[in-house]
Amino acid sequence: MTERFIIKKSECKPDSWVCTDVENGIVCIFENHRFNETQEFTILEDIRNPDANKLAKSVNEMAGWLRENHYKKAMP
Repeated sequence: MTERFIIKKSECKPDSWVCTDVENGIVCIFENHRFNETQEFTILEDIRNPDANKLAKSVNEMAGWLRENHYKKAMP
C-alpha cells in the first residue's frame, strides 16, 4: 500500500519542505515552521476545471496529516 502523503526537504528552496498528495496530484511547498504563512500549492495534473470542493478537502486533509505527523516541521 502506497502512502497518500510524502514529505521531503526541498531541493530548490532553502529551509523548506515539499509535501505531495499522491492520490490527488497536489504538491505543497512551505518554509520550515511556517506552513500557515508560506504554503504554496500546485496541481500536478493538467486539470482544466478543478473541482474547488475536492481541492479544498484535499488541502485540509494534507494540513491535518502534517499537523498529526510532522508538527515540528510545519508549525512554530
